[in-house]
Amino acid sequence: MREIWKQHWQKLVALLVVVVVGVCFVMGQMGEKTYLDKLSHKDRLALKKNIVVLGVDSRASEQDTGRSDTLFVVMLDEQKKTLSLLSVPRDTRVKLDDYGWDKINHAYAYGGRELTQQTVEELLGIRVDNYVLVDFSGFKGLVDAIGGVDVNVEKDMYYHDTWDGFTVDLQKGEQHLDGEAAIQYVRYRDEEGDIGRIRRQQNFLMAVYKRINSANMIVRIPGLAQQLNSMIETDMPLDSMVDMAKGLRNMMQTKGLQMDTVPGTPLYIEGISYWVPDIVSLREKMVNMQGAKMTESYRQAAQVLAGEYEQNLEQAVVEEQPAEEKENEEPTTTIGDKKVKTRIAPLRNGTVVKLVNCSGDPEKASLATAQLTSAGFQVIDGGEGDKIRKTEVVSTTVDGAIIARLDQVPFEHKMKISRDGKQDCQGIIFLGKNFK
Repeated sequence: MREIWKQHWQKLVALLVVVVVGVCFVMGQMGEKTYLDKLSHKDRLALKKNIVVLGVDSRASEQDTGRSDTLFVVMLDEQKKTLSLLSVPRDTRVKLDDYGWDKINHAYAYGGRELTQQTVEELLGIRVDNYVLVDFSGFKGLVDAIGGVDVNVEKDMYYHDTWDGFTVDLQKGEQHLDGEAAIQYVRYRDEEGDIGRIRRQQNFLMAVYKRINSANMIVRIPGLAQQLNSMIETDMPLDSMVDMAKGLRNMMQTKGLQMDTVPGTPLYIEGISYWVPDIVSLREKMVNMQGAKMTESYRQAAQVLAGEYEQNLEQAVVEEQPAEEKENEEPTTTIGDKKVKTRIAPLRNGTVVKLVNCSGDPEKASLATAQLTSAGFQVIDGGEGDKIRKTEVVSTTVDGAIIARLDQVPFEHKMKISRDGKQDCQGIIFLGKNFK
């Protein structure tokens, strides 16, 4: 009897072990993210400490948690105390878990920094170790806490957004920017879209570093520490923060801060502007930035993910700007070094502009209308306005393609952007006395 009980007990224990192991295995599988590129989490690049930094444009609303207006990855070599930075355009097209293909800056609105971090890992083929969340509401205070920064503003910048209640009004040239002006500089939108914004953000980071490294910063440290504490959320340990600061200092004192951007192509898909990443080139860039070697499995993973993008684009309605579809030619778009068959949307009708004559001369308005029509614009008569010296072209949308088109107005002008969905045109031209 005792022997029979022993045998049954051994079977019960064995069965229990199998069940426990099975449950642990399933739980492990449930916790393991299934990436589009089929690369496991442990096989993603992690030779450096990778930190995702999100600049969040949060709004005080239960309906809108905000979006990551700025997104970049810091790669820290803890041994050499060096770092590099990769900017990820906010319009980068990615596939978000449970939400489908969308812009990467929407990941924060859908799933917070967790979904953003996971999406960055999938896009770049790396493991992210930590995050830093910066709330733009404290941005102005941070710049003011360090006494402002010196920036060479590359051109006149004017942009007004009635929806956000946000205005940019900066003049070209070397300027000392306080917090209010600094946030205008890094958030300015123009025909370059994300790429122009990223370049300005990188310029601004360099200016901030120079300011922080100046001799008179010691007296500002208490106020700076307080401001940083109020606007930054992070899971980075203190020693990593110190290493990152040392890395930044080392890079600036030797060859400068290494900065790069996700390579890709601007496209309009379903009428929305995206930055479509060149996955193969991006993964090669990541191998170099991580100080790794290209393995066959990593190369194959890049090709698998690139295939996902190609398949998605074949099913989407794509509109390249500018685009001229030739007769009897199969529509394609080039992604990296490959041509992908696409469903090209019909070209947009001529850009509609309202011409307001502020020159005081009716003949100039007639001549300007003729020139605009010849250049492919649809012109609405906006009547007369108060006299001005220089002609101004104002875009009523932040659409980069429209802004670029408006900037091709065939006479001397100053470009401005003022988003207003209530307008019946895409641009307003205030004709000045300088029109010839």
